[in-house]
Amino acid sequence: MVLTPTMIESEISKLRGLLQILHDDQPDVMEEVFRFHVNNLIGHAPEDQHPRIRSCAAEMLEAIRAQPRAGVIHGAQFQLMPELELARTA
Repeated sequence: MVLTPTMIESEISKLRGLLQILHDDQPDVMEEVFRFHVNNLIGHAPEDQHPRIRSCAAEMLEAIRAQPRAGVIHGAQFQLMPELELARTA
């Protein structure tokens, strides 16, 4: 099935959301998964739309790379099973 320009715009919007989710939840595989979905979209789009899709994808990746990764705490201190520590001191 070949996608229409309206469908392509919708899919690009979905890719933007997917990229943000991957950035937040799975940054280690973010680019691989994103590229897979971009290539899938390109495979279903008319050839004249390929440069636009690639351009949008490159812009999205550049913007997301500039964002700090959520949940990354450098030098985090934690204890395993802190309730056992409380029981020992009581």
